[in-house]
Amino acid sequence: MNNNNYARQTEIDVTINGTNVTSDINSHLLSLTYTDTEDENDDLRIELDDREGTWLEWLRGAKGSTISASIIQRGDGDKALDCGVFEIDSVGHSGPPSKMSIRATSLPYSSTVRNTTTTKEWENIGLSAIASEIAENHGMECMFLSSFSPTYTRRSQMQVSDVVFLEKLCRDAGISLKVTDNTIVLFDEHEYEQRASISMIVRGSSDVLSWNFNTSMNETKYSACQVSYTDPNNGETVEYTFTPPGANPSDPVLEINEKVETREEAHQKAKKRLREKNKNEYQASFTLVGDVKYVAGATVDIAGWGFYNGKYIIEKAVHSVGASGFTTQIQLHRVLEGY
Repeated sequence: MNNNNYARQTEIDVTINGTNVTSDINSHLLSLTYTDTEDENDDLRIELDDREGTWLEWLRGAKGSTISASIIQRGDGDKALDCGVFEIDSVGHSGPPSKMSIRATSLPYSSTVRNTTTTKEWENIGLSAIASEIAENHGMECMFLSSFSPTYTRRSQMQVSDVVFLEKLCRDAGISLKVTDNTIVLFDEHEYEQRASISMIVRGSSDVLSWNFNTSMNETKYSACQVSYTDPNNGETVEYTFTPPGANPSDPVLEINEKVETREEAHQKAKKRLREKNKNEYQASFTLVGDVKYVAGATVDIAGWGFYNGKYIIEKAVHSVGASGFTTQIQLHRVLEGY
C-alpha cells in the first residue's frame, strides 16, 4: 500500500474551545500525534507550519484551553478514533522555518483532582466507591471496569491530591487507572487480556513497517508470590502463596510484605504482584500502516516470529498523522496464562 495514497484517506478533526479549526489546522499541519496508554494520561501533540505568522498570534494565551481531536480513515467503510478532550498545557514556537507546537493532556493541570491536596480517613469502603466519590466531587465521570474491588477497613489520605491517592490504591490492588475525556477509568488488565483479539499481525504483511521483540529473565521468572503481613496491633498474621499452573519450582519466589486484612485480599495481591513482574518476559513493538483500531487494552495475535508468537495486549498506541502519511506504533506484552 502506498503511504501517500493512504495519507489522502486519513483526515483529522480538531476543535479548540468549542470552535472547529479543522480547515485551518489542515492547511498548516506538519504532524498530529495522539498517545493512548493503558495506565497513564493520554497525550495530544500538534505541530503547525507558521511561516506566515498566523498561529503565533492565534495561539497566544491558548494554555488552559480545551482541545479535542479525531482521526478519521476513509475507505472500505469509514473508521474514526475519537481521541477525547484535552487541556492545552504548553505552546511552543521554533524556527527557522517558523513552527508552532501544541501539547495537551487528558488530565488538566488546572483540575482540582490533580492539584488540590486533601487529608481524609476512608473507612469501611471499597475501591470502586472511593473512585466514584472522588469523580463526583470533581465533576467527573467514573468507569470501574473490574470484577475485583478490594474493601478497606481504613485507609488514610494524608495531604495528597485525590488522583495521587487513588493511583496508590490502584497500584496496591493491581488495577490500572487512567483519566481520559473527563472520566476516571479503572480496569483490570488481566480481564482485558481475556477478550477476543481484534486482529492478527503476521510477518510479511504489508501493514507491518518495522518490528522489535525482546525477552528477558530479569525480574520476570518468579515461580510464585508469597504475601505475608503481621498486624502490629494484634500480632495476627495473614498470608497467602500463589503459584500459577506450570510454574518451574526452581525459579525464585517473590516475597511481598504489605498490609492486607484478609486471606482473600492476600490471595488477590499475590496473584497480581506476580503477574506485574512476570508479564514483561515477552515484549514487542510494531510500527504499522496507520489503523485506528489499535488502542491500548486491545489484544492481538502475533504469528510468523517463532517463539515470540502468541497473544499480546497493547500497552501503548501512538497514532501519527503527517505529510508522510499515517502510522501507528504499538507497544505490547505477551498475555500470561493461568493468572
